[in-house]
Amino acid sequence: MQRILVIEDEFFVAAHIEHVLEGEGVEVIGPVGSLQEAMQLARNVTVDGALLDVNIDGGRIDDVAEILARKCVPFVFVTAYGRDNLPPAHREAGVVDKPFKDEDLLREVRRFQTH
Repeated sequence: MQRILVIEDEFFVAAHIEHVLEGEGVEVIGPVGSLQEAMQLARNVTVDGALLDVNIDGGRIDDVAEILARKCVPFVFVTAYGRDNLPPAHREAGVVDKPFKDEDLLREVRRFQTH
């Protein structure tokens, strides 16, 4: 079973992502909405990929993206902001624009399986 870390601080968006992923048989780690908890999970949990909101409670997700990159964990940003607002070192990462279609989110998650 694929394990995906979900970092999203908007409750309804997080709940929807969790519902969509679980419907596809994915084990959701989180969702978490605080930077402190996101950092802790990024360091300590083994996952197959991650969905990252760029701005969450506590600040930007840049350090979490760095931790995941060092661990070779693929991730995609799920954000309403443009690519210019992504962490500079990860501007080439995948992006799912909010508001998103479920199939767009799932397409990116399926790419984690081939990583």
